[in-house]
Formats: sequence, C-alpha cells, structure tokens
Amino acid sequence: MKLFSFILLAVLCFLCTCCDAKSESDPFQIAVYNVQKDLDKHLNRDSEYIVVIGDIQEYTHYREYNVYYAATMAWIYSQYQLGANIKCVLQVGDLTMNNLPAQYDVFYKYTYPVAALLPYIVCIGNHDYTWNADAKIMDRNNTLFSHYVSFDSTEKKIVSRFEDGKMDNIIVKGDVGGKSIYFLVLEFGARSEVVKWAAEYVGRNKDKNFVLLTHEFLSGDGERISSNSYAERQIKNSTWSSPEDIWVKLVKSNDNIVCVLCGHNGFSRQLYSRNDMGRMVPQILFNLQYQSNGGNGLVQLWEFPKGKDSVNVEIYNARLKEPFIDSNVNNFSFQFTR
Repeated sequence: MKLFSFILLAVLCFLCTCCDAKSESDPFQIAVYNVQKDLDKHLNRDSEYIVVIGDIQEYTHYREYNVYYAATMAWIYSQYQLGANIKCVLQVGDLTMNNLPAQYDVFYKYTYPVAALLPYIVCIGNHDYTWNADAKIMDRNNTLFSHYVSFDSTEKKIVSRFEDGKMDNIIVKGDVGGKSIYFLVLEFGARSEVVKWAAEYVGRNKDKNFVLLTHEFLSGDGERISSNSYAERQIKNSTWSSPEDIWVKLVKSNDNIVCVLCGHNGFSRQLYSRNDMGRMVPQILFNLQYQSNGGNGLVQLWEFPKGKDSVNVEIYNARLKEPFIDSNVNNFSFQFTR
C-alpha cells in the first residue's frame, strides 16, 4: 500500500508539472505557452528594437487586467528567446496605483523573467508614491519603487546615480546599432538639484547621446506642460520642476539629448521643439491607463533598421500579435543620433 501511494504521488506530481505551463494560476506561463513558436513575422530579423511600455497602474491594480501585462511580458520574453534583437525595455512610470506591495508584487512577478534577460529601465511615476488624504506627496522617500526595480540587468549598466541605493535618478548605458546610448532616468517632477546633476553630467559628456526618460512631460494634447503640472499640485516638502523647467535647464541647451520619452497623460502624442543648436527634438508620450483592459497588451515598438541612423516608431498589440490601427494615432520616424 505504501509503495502504491508513493507511485500515485509521483504520477500526480509529474502531471502537475506537465500542466504547469497551462495552469490558470500563472497567466505568464499560459501566454508563453500560447505564443507562436516562431519569431513574430512583424519583427524584422535584421533590425534592433526597443520596447516601450506605458503606464501600467491599471494592470497591477485590477486583478482581471493582470493577464494583459502577463501577455505583454510573455511576448517580449518569447520573441527575445526566439531571436528578436530587443536591446532593452523602457517603462514610463506608474507601475502601481497606490504604491502598495501587492501591486508591486504583480509587476515583479511578470517583469522578472524579461528583466533577467535584458535591461528593464523604468522611471518613477506619481502613483508610485504614497499620497495623503489630499492627494499630496509629502515625502519623496515614501515609495517602494527602488526595492522592486533594482534588476541586475539594469544595475550592472548604471554609470551614474544621484543617490546611493535608489533607482529614481540614474543613467544607464545601452547600445543600439553598435553605438552607445545612455538612458537618463529622472524622478517625477525632478528636484532642482536633480536637474542640475543631470545637466552637469550631460554637459560633461558631449560625445555621448542620451534619451531622457521621465514620467510627466507632455499633456494629453501633446503640449509641453509649463504650469499647473501634477508635480506642482502634488509635491510638498521638496523642490520640484515643471516639464518646461526641465526643457529649459536640461534639454534645450544639450544637443546630445536625442529625445524625451514620457507617460502620465493621454495615450500617444509627439511634440518636436527646436533646441539651441537648431535641431528638432522629439518628445514622445505613450500612456496605457485609459485604454481598454488597462492597456490591452499594447506596446510602442522602436525599430532601428540595420545600417540606418533612424528609428521607426509604431504601436503594436503584443497580446494579439498585430499592429494597432487607429486613425488618430500615426506611426512616425526620427533621426536617433546627431
């Protein structure tokens, strides 16, 4: 009888292991199992890619939307494993709705398999702090953000950090097309001292190209925010900067800041503004929170064609594995380096 019980237990364990990929308790594994087993035909084998993820607070807050983030991460994971030349993932902030451990746990569960393979670079959003009853952020340190985004794949590529042990303000080295590119990550409504730190670093490294990643920059209509920003309304007991402040003090005078990427408002917008050297600087907004199902599995794909110094940008449905078509949203391209 004991031998029979042992054999039965072994068989059950084997069956559970075999079915694990399809288990309803693991949406990520379901999505990996169901994703096509060949490289997505939409991806060009000769191109390199950066995948941009918009605000995901709806994904992590509402249980029924978890599967859409799981499917997004599973698509990135599977395509990278199948040979897609994805260089990194950029995320524009608002990982959570309320800076709660349970929401960060959802983020981490589905993000970690991807972050174990390639850099996952993320900025902090206003929803990633704890607010008081009046929706004010009284303490910038009241956040779990750094604890959950300190992935080894990102940490080992950090070349500068404003504060030890924190991921709020960092510079991460990457590469695209055989050229180095630096991702300048700034906190929500960056403190004046942070903007000064960033400007000094960028100014000392004129030979390097930077992508600025910060949460709030453009309005839902695609205009740079100069007054009544959420940072102005919410941040207390700390200095803060409006998007216009950051443009004037950091971006406008440094031609080596190639573009700006943000979220927070609207859905998908672009603004082109001339810097002091006469170059038109792309400022790109991509936010998911107002889309169906918290984002519907949409990503922004930055494609870098082989042998070209440009990037083609489009929105793609990673869950359905098809381009996103909307008459109000246009694909666009821009020169990536100076």
